[in-house]
Amino acid sequence: MKKIYVAMAVALVALSVAGCASKPPAQNTQAQVPAKGPNYVVIDHKTMALGGAIPDWLEIYMNGGGLRDIEALPKYKDVFVFVGEDSGTNLNALRQWATGFSVAQDMARLVSTRVQARFAGADAGSPDDEYGRYFENVVKTASDATYSGARKEADFWVLKRYFKEDGKTVDREVYDYYVLVTIDKETLKKQIENVLNGVKPDKPLTKEQQTAVDRVKQSFYEGF
Repeated sequence: MKKIYVAMAVALVALSVAGCASKPPAQNTQAQVPAKGPNYVVIDHKTMALGGAIPDWLEIYMNGGGLRDIEALPKYKDVFVFVGEDSGTNLNALRQWATGFSVAQDMARLVSTRVQARFAGADAGSPDDEYGRYFENVVKTASDATYSGARKEADFWVLKRYFKEDGKTVDREVYDYYVLVTIDKETLKKQIENVLNGVKPDKPLTKEQQTAVDRVKQSFYEGF
């Protein structure tokens, strides 16, 4: 009889050990801000419920990459890309914004912003001093122009949880909605060249300013 009890006790201990061994270790599912990088974590996004991932173009953009970094992806090597974005706490309102995003209306603003950045990044000095009124007139003309050939490529939203300086206390949660716009490089180049060549300064440029204008026009797309 004692042998039977001993055998049963051994069996129970074995089952208990096996149960403990098969139980997966507890995981900490509470999101915390990374030690380095932005002070937020993404806690939800457009395709998370379906097991999807944040697209490559948006990963680059959210991590501080520029439009040219997105264009370095094989998929976008033949196009210029632009990103429109809006933020808020009401996802439905942001969806309506993304749905109603007008490429025709917003393209001029997106292009003029990039044109302005190109001139500003071409020289260390002030663009107004470097290029005279030509710079101001180019930016204005670019923002007033109508661009054809652009298309809304994709849109995506993410829900970000921001933390305070301690990295643990939640500060706020915000939805960011992004719209990716693309346009064939050669198509946009022709339209921007019309802007660059069609703009005339209100007053004659100095020799130095004209040299700076000619230089940036010749290599305009190297840093665009």
